[in-house]
Amino acid sequence: MRGHHHDLGGRDEGPIDRREHPVSLYQQRADAMVMLLVGRGFYTLDEARRVAEWDLSEAEYREIPYYDRWLVQARRIMTERGHITSAEVAAAVRAARTHAAADRAAALALPVAPIHVDHGDHGDHYGHGGRDHALDDDGARPLTEYEILEEALRELFIAKGFFTAADLQATVADTESRTPALGARFVARAWTDPRFFALALDDARAAAAALGIDMAKAVPTRAIANTPGRHHIVVCSLCSCYPRPLLGPPPAWYKSRAYRARTVIDPRGVLREFGTELPATTEVRVVDSTADLRYFVIPERPAGTAGWTPERLAELVTRDSMIGVGRARDP
Repeated sequence: MRGHHHDLGGRDEGPIDRREHPVSLYQQRADAMVMLLVGRGFYTLDEARRVAEWDLSEAEYREIPYYDRWLVQARRIMTERGHITSAEVAAAVRAARTHAAADRAAALALPVAPIHVDHGDHGDHYGHGGRDHALDDDGARPLTEYEILEEALRELFIAKGFFTAADLQATVADTESRTPALGARFVARAWTDPRFFALALDDARAAAAALGIDMAKAVPTRAIANTPGRHHIVVCSLCSCYPRPLLGPPPAWYKSRAYRARTVIDPRGVLREFGTELPATTEVRVVDSTADLRYFVIPERPAGTAGWTPERLAELVTRDSMIGVGRARDP
C-alpha cells in the first residue's frame, strides 16, 4: 500500500491550513447519502474506498474535493452493481442542470444582490429551491458540476426508493447533532469517575452508551488517555477516519494532505503548528485511525480543578484536545 497516491503518511506536503471550513448543505447531503447506501447494504465501505482512493488517478485524487469524491464513488458503484443505469444518471443530471439554470435566472432577475436563499424544503423531495446556493456580487453563481451531481443522484435514489427525503433529512440532522460537546461529556466523566474511566479504556462504545450516546452502529472506537509522560495524537493517513459519534464531522485540516502526511513523521512539528509545546521528556505517540478502528483521546485533566463538577470540567475540553493536537484548557 505504501507509495500509492492516497497513502499520504510520511510525505512532505507543506504547512497545515488550519482554517475552519464549514460543510455546505450539498456536502452534508452527499455524506448522508453514502451513509444511507452503505448502511442499507447497497454497497460496502471497502468498495467506496476502492473507488474514491484507488480507482482515481493521482491528479483526480488531488483535484476532486473530499465530499465530491464520495459522489463519484456512489455514482460508479451503484451503476456497477446495477442499482441504477448510466442513462438514468444522465437524465437526472440533465434535469438537475435545468433546475439550476432556472433557479439562477430567477435569482439574477431579483433586484437585490446578494440574495440569500433559504435552505428549507421548498421543492421536490429534499427541495430544489433549498439547494445550497452561494451567491456573488453579481447575483447567483452557477452551481458546480458536483453540486449538480449531488442533486441528480439524490433525486434519482429517492425516486428509486433507496431512501426517502425524510431518511436523508434525519441522517443530516443526526450528523449535525454530533458535536465535540458529546466527547467533552465523555472526557469529564472519565476525569471524575474511575470506574467509568476504566470502562472507557476497555470499551468506549459501552462507556458512551452509559452516557446516553448512541454508538451502536459506529465503527469500533478506542479511547486512549494522555498522561504527563505520554501524549497521543490521532491521524488518518489514508483518508479521514474519525470518531464522528463523539466529535461530529472532522475539521477540514484533519482531512488535509498536509496533516495526514506530516503527522506520522513530524508529530512535534505538527503540534507546534497548533500551538502545543511538549517537554522533551514527553513521549509522543501517533495513532493512525482506520476504516475498522477509530481513536479518541482523553486529554490530561488540567491542574487546579479538584472538586469541579463534570459539567464545569466539560467546558475545558476542546475538540483539538480530543484529537491530540492540543490540550484541555487551563482553568
